[in-house]
Order: sequence, then structure tokens, then C-alpha cells
Amino acid sequence: MEKEIAYRQETSLEMLYELDEDMSMGKSIVYGIQHLIYFVAGAAVMPVIVGGYLGLNSLEIASLVQRTFFFCGVLSILQLQFGHRYPITDGPAGLWSGMLIIMAGSAISVGKSLAMLRAELELGMVIAGMLIMLLAISGAISKIAKLFTPIINGIVIVLMVLQISPTIIKGMTGVNETNPTIDPVNLFVFVTTALVILLLNQFTTGFLRSISTLVGVCVGWTLAFFVGNAPQINHWEGHLITLPEIFAWGKPSFDLGIVLTCILGSMALFSMVVTSVTGMGELVGEKATPQKIKNSTIIYGSSAVVAGVFPAIGYMPYVSSTGVIAMTRVASRKPFLFGCLFVMALGLFAPVGAFFSSMPPAVGYAATLVIFSLIFGQGLKEFQRIQLGNRENFVIGISIMIGVGVMFLPNTAFLDMPQLLRYILSNGLVDGVLVAIFLEHVLLRKKREE
Repeated sequence: MEKEIAYRQETSLEMLYELDEDMSMGKSIVYGIQHLIYFVAGAAVMPVIVGGYLGLNSLEIASLVQRTFFFCGVLSILQLQFGHRYPITDGPAGLWSGMLIIMAGSAISVGKSLAMLRAELELGMVIAGMLIMLLAISGAISKIAKLFTPIINGIVIVLMVLQISPTIIKGMTGVNETNPTIDPVNLFVFVTTALVILLLNQFTTGFLRSISTLVGVCVGWTLAFFVGNAPQINHWEGHLITLPEIFAWGKPSFDLGIVLTCILGSMALFSMVVTSVTGMGELVGEKATPQKIKNSTIIYGSSAVVAGVFPAIGYMPYVSSTGVIAMTRVASRKPFLFGCLFVMALGLFAPVGAFFSSMPPAVGYAATLVIFSLIFGQGLKEFQRIQLGNRENFVIGISIMIGVGVMFLPNTAFLDMPQLLRYILSNGLVDGVLVAIFLEHVLLRKKREE
């Protein structure tokens, strides 16, 4: 008991409201609205960008935004009640967003329709999520997760960002199939939006800094409207309130390459789940016990199943939630529960999805640039966790060079291969990670691991 008290004193920040502390209804609602802003800031942009690359029309993107909001609240409540039991926001993962865009590009290059890809993603996410849940229940997840060392995690993140960077640059310049030259107006909106987000993030503090992305999007959207770069806001038809649709992307379909990629993505994010739980535990003065990690991992696996059944970008607990709670010093579960309920309510209103689906592409890509630059930094931090010698340089250098090199091969390079190999080998991210795993755990395996 004394050790536990000492641990709390050494690691925790003095909170205005502790985890189990109650507060008035008025304060709970106010702090709940603040949590709602964090939810929207983290969940509004990526579904719009990813939806476009998956070939969704404006109505389908609006539905994707609605589902994302709704299940952000549902999954956060499940974690709050049965998982880690901390006020940690669950939202669409940046890693998953990048992988979905990459898979969309790979599908087109091998002649697969985006409609077929979406159907395969539904089943792929369900299988990946069920596997994570089974591994967590059996206790084997910790052993398998050892494959994803800091080197492997760093390579996954760096390759993912490098592979998605051409997409961001095209969005920045406005270059596409119908417009082969740079659009100055689009570029102006993009740069302005990105600068606002960067300046707010670097030169402000507290609440304003934590919602810098949301503020930047609002400024950029307003600017785009005045310079004629904003599309008309979509109008909704039918019912004002709509429920999430099961298998909204069609009947699920099986593709081994998609399943393996979904499993790879889910495994790669497992370390982020552990980081978010242990980080929040340290902040509030609690140890993240193995049982707490197990419970949160089971629900993390169920979130992938949800992302398949109610198709959306894969979810994960946000590590940044620790910074939010440290800033507000309000760790109480009650207002966080209100925030979850508020974002669920937003996800039921059709006009909300229609509004966000009308986000100007230049604004969305500007936010994406900033978000993925931070994700790239996470990859570099993974490399900082290890001592770099010749062995580590070989693993990192060879894997990244092969992965990036494949990205520059023409689409016709893999046409003579079987379909499964064609899809896997044409994906530079997958190639680089497979090479990294082989080098790290087989060819150049450290003796201490044997």
C-alpha cells in the first residue's frame, strides 16, 4: 500500500478532478463539450480524405463521417467502462488512414476496382480484429507483439508516410487527372491552412494549441469559400437521423493479401495502444496492470471488427489524450462520458456528415500534411529507442530502400505475377516491412534473442 502511494506521488499530476471524483451536472456538460471538440478535431478530417481515395461519392463520405463520429463515442465508452477505464479518446488511426490510401493506389495499379477493394477491406478488418481479440484472450498477443520491435515499428511508420507523401503533394498542388498543372488558388488555400495549424501548434499553449488542427481547418475552409475553392455544401436527403449501416460498402469479400495487410496494420498499432494506456496511467498515478492492458487490447481488437462491419478507418486510443488531460487537469470519467455521448449524437445526424463531407480538398490535405509529419516523427522516435550499429543500419537502410524503390516501379512491373503476389509485392510498404522482419528476426537476429 505504501509503495502504491509513493508511486502516485512520484508520477501523477495534481488533478482538479480525479478519475472517480464527481462534479456538478453543469461542469460535467461544459467539460464534456470540451472533450467533444477533441473528438471532432481528431475524427473529422481523415474520413473525408480517405473516402475520396476509396472511390466514395459525397453521400457515402457523409455516411462514413457519421459512422466515424458515432463509433468514436461507442468505443471510447467501452474502453472507459470495461477496458483501460481512462478518459482516452478512441479515433481513426493515422497509420490506418495511410495504409488505406496506399491500398487504394495499389488496387488501381493491378486493375482491381475500388468497389471490390472496399468489400475486401470489410472482411479483412473483421478477421484482423477477431485475431487480435483471440490473441489477447489467450495471452499470446504479448509474444507475437515482440516481432514489432522499435526498428520494425519505425520502418512501418516511415515507409507509410513516404508512400503517402505523393498523394499529399498532389492534393497540395491540385494536380489530378483532369488538371495536370498546378492550381495557384488551391496551393494558396493549402499553404495558408497548413501555416495556421503549424503556428498555432508551435506558438500557443493550452486549449487553443490542443485544437490547432480544428481551428486551422475552419480558417482554411473560410478562406476557400471566399476565393472560390470550396465545393458547395452537400444537402442531405431523407431522414434527419440515420443509424450506421452494416456492411455499407457491399457484401464482404475475401482476399488473402488484404487480410494479411489488415493484420499487419493491427499488430503495428498494438504498441501505440500500450503506450496510450501506460502514459495515462502514469499521469493519473495508476499502474497499467497486465489485466488492464489485456482488457484494452480485447476492445482494441473489437474496434477493428467494428471498422469492418460498419466500414470505417481503423480506430485506436489516442496517445495525445494524455496531453489533453494534463492540460485540463480534469481526469474525471463523468465529463468524458458526456463527451462520448455528445459525439455519438453528432454521428446520428445526417446534416453533420453532409457538412464535413463538403470540406475543400486543399484544406483536408493541409491538415493531413501536419498530421502525418507528426506521425513521421513517431517513426523517428522509435529509432531513438535503440542503439544504432551496423546491424541496425543494415535492417533500416535495406528495408527502406527496397520499400521506397518498389514505390517508383511502373504499374506494369508485376502484371505477369499471380494476383496474390501481384498485390502484395506491388505495395512498397508491405515489401519493406517483410524484408525488415526477415532481417531483424532471421538473417541478422541478435544472439541475445535466441
